[in-house]
Amino acid sequence: MTKSSVFKVTNLKGLRDINRCQIHRRFSRNNHWSKYSYLYGASSDPLKPYTIGGVFNDAVQQTPDRECLVSQHENKRHTFATMDSEVDKLCRSFNAIGLKHGDRVGIWMPNCVLYYTAIIATARLGLILVNINPAYQSDELKHTLILAEVKCLLTLEKFRTQNYPEILEKIDSDIWKRPSNTPIKSKTIPMLESVIFDSENSINGAYNLQTFLDLGFNSNYSIPNVQPDEGCIIQFTSGTTGKPKAALLNHFALMNNAYSIMKRLGIIDDISEGKLHKFCCPMPLFHASGLSIGALGPMVTKSTIFLPSGHFDPKVTVDVLTKEKCTILFGTPTIFMDTMSIFEKLPPEQQHNHIKKAMTGGATCSPNLMIKFKNMFPRAKILSLFGMTETSPCTFQNFSNDSDERIMSTMGFIQDHVEAKVVDTNGNMVPFGTPGELLIHGYLKMNGYFNDEEKTKETIDSNGWLHTGDQFVLYEDGYGNHVGRLKEMIIRGGENLFPKEIEYFLESHPMISQVQVYGVPDERMGEEVCASVILKEGATVTEADIKAYSKGKIAHFKIPKYIFIEKDGFPMTASGKVQKNKLSEIAITRISSPT
Repeated sequence: MTKSSVFKVTNLKGLRDINRCQIHRRFSRNNHWSKYSYLYGASSDPLKPYTIGGVFNDAVQQTPDRECLVSQHENKRHTFATMDSEVDKLCRSFNAIGLKHGDRVGIWMPNCVLYYTAIIATARLGLILVNINPAYQSDELKHTLILAEVKCLLTLEKFRTQNYPEILEKIDSDIWKRPSNTPIKSKTIPMLESVIFDSENSINGAYNLQTFLDLGFNSNYSIPNVQPDEGCIIQFTSGTTGKPKAALLNHFALMNNAYSIMKRLGIIDDISEGKLHKFCCPMPLFHASGLSIGALGPMVTKSTIFLPSGHFDPKVTVDVLTKEKCTILFGTPTIFMDTMSIFEKLPPEQQHNHIKKAMTGGATCSPNLMIKFKNMFPRAKILSLFGMTETSPCTFQNFSNDSDERIMSTMGFIQDHVEAKVVDTNGNMVPFGTPGELLIHGYLKMNGYFNDEEKTKETIDSNGWLHTGDQFVLYEDGYGNHVGRLKEMIIRGGENLFPKEIEYFLESHPMISQVQVYGVPDERMGEEVCASVILKEGATVTEADIKAYSKGKIAHFKIPKYIFIEKDGFPMTASGKVQKNKLSEIAITRISSPT
């Protein structure tokens, strides 16, 4: 294979004329190494020294009057120019409270205009935005604020059942016992100095949003020389300790990966031909895919983003899709299932839509879901994307012209400029088509886990390969497939849940002796959380009691849907290890045939 033919790999038009079975053989046919699971996403389109702030500034200068963001639930619409004004206000106020280059700003809220504004404002000032799940309770919030050393926190007063001041007060009861608009001095969260509530009410020791913005009204700020490889976003991801780890992602990785996703989706070519797109974003912005495809991808293509609701609402999502004529939809399989269940109930005259392409990730998409989507939206194509938070996030993705069979049987084609290999337990590459652990190398790797050098070294080895913990198969034609998880991760509706964290929490119950948490299949959510519990001698506790104990202490989606009190202990291996696979099999039988 010549060098020029290799460069045609990621040229979408060229792919139509090349036999993909030959594309990613990196060596000659007679080379011994050509049979091993190694792929490289060669591309003639070079990586660029992007920063989030720089990309946004380009969009403002080139398309100031184009709509940038529409928030349906807030009834707000912004062009790139008006959004720039909102970003400027936030930057001035961040500067007024003394935030410096590299400081961490936490954002603990659902999707909204302020969230998007904060993504850009923190990037422009060289701050690091710490994304915090709005469903987090006191224990989870405390861990994230302390680990990331958050100095300033943006949040709401209330959302759904969450009362955010009360949750903060559970962490430190003295947090609000200070005069308004003065720095917080918390013994429990020592770095935290400022809390801003997006509220009209005044809370002692905190700012409401308008008061905060007023601080910067007459002030100016200087923009630091932000470098592309600087950390800019912290995303929390579960780890082997049972506590979320703080993955620090950088401008260069995030923006080049967002560009690659848009290119593979065909949006870059469409933009060059004058075709504009409207992105419907039902995914949370605190999620790696929500951030990348819901904010950064549309930014790099100067497209419009629509936020249907703060928290996913299938009815509002369908309303936005149809009335705003959105062309791109993305989300987890759960989001697609719930959205389609609403759409199919609409009268025929209301089912007119403009969807051209849909992206699904966060969990394996079943063939049944793809077939149903194709029948419901015959003019659209649903494509898969695969990756993880630590890879910013996409490593494999389908092409728009992939066959339905290929889309349903793989997780996509190796992404541009990305290296991948599959190894056995000894770290040796396995032959193509053989399952093993997926390792990733390239520009898209995280900077590391913030404040956790040990875990960083466990994940990124001395040769620079990132160990995903995913069981994967690579094929000679450049495609790959996810066949399992080496880690015991549960993926519930696109949320990555680590059993150890839930086990540690449930073991804090005074009546519980041992806990094993695992996933069981669920048609709607992909997987549901299931717990097998051994009680302390003489204790009497019901499933309802355990759920009540969990409410308000851990996020609702981590509370097991199924809880079984085991009277005969756990099934064990000969070496004394609990057989979670056996527990899962038993649970599935119990769920399908309740007595």
